Amino acid sequence: MSAQLTPRTILKKQIELLLGAQMVDVELDVEHLDLAIGIGIQKLRQQSDGALLEKDIFLHLTRNITEYTLPEEVQEVRRLYRRGIGGLTGGGVNFDPVDAAFANIYMLQPNRSGGLATWDLYNGYLETAERVFASQINFTWDVNSHKLTILRNPRGDEEVSVRVYARKADDDIINDPYTGPWLMAYATAKAKYMLGEARDKFPSGFAGPNGNVMFNGATLKQEAQVEIDKLEKEIMNMVTGSDGYSFIIG
Repeated sequence: MSAQLTPRTILKKQIELLLGAQMVDVELDVEHLDLAIGIGIQKLRQQSDGALLEKDIFLHLTRNITEYTLPEEVQEVRRLYRRGIGGLTGGGVNFDPVDAAFANIYMLQPNRSGGLATWDLYNGYLETAERVFASQINFTWDVNSHKLTILRNPRGDEEVSVRVYARKADDDIINDPYTGPWLMAYATAKAKYMLGEARDKFPSGFAGPNGNVMFNGATLKQEAQVEIDKLEKEIMNMVTGSDGYSFIIG
């Protein structure tokens, strides 16, 4: 029984076929294809949210400890906030607005006084309480060392929620419906450019029985550069991301 092919192996085979393998001789090794795919993944990780996964992780704060190391997969930290209202003492009041909605007499009996207006006012009260009692925690994040530094000294143990952008695995990027097609096109263009560089080292061609055999190195490089420029512009246009544009004026 043959071994199951990985997404990267399948992608390398597809790139070879797109470059004309099995019809013409493609002078690229597996290392060149891996390099082209790696460059494409690095470009996505640098410029596209499609290579990231937004999620919440939980961090246990310890009394008088302000520096914590997060997992390697974490690339950016967006927010750090308590799961309840109160000081950094392990205390506070936890509130689940979904559970409370079922128990709220104004929601269950909207014909009486109050109704949704009271519910909206209560949520406004919670937002104000969060600001007053510092529900969100200020921090600094070092992406290179993966160090998260709390700007306040915790006065007690507490479990907090951390909203992060975590790196997707390479195979997940290849299989993703947004980043996968872009990565295939970009890696193919990079491989084509490397192939053009190799062939362009012999501008006069090789001697053959009917004269010199000319290579298409310059043409390959020109075509590849046009494709690369087009694909890099697609990243700026959010083609590879799942969030799309935020509100824009102008």
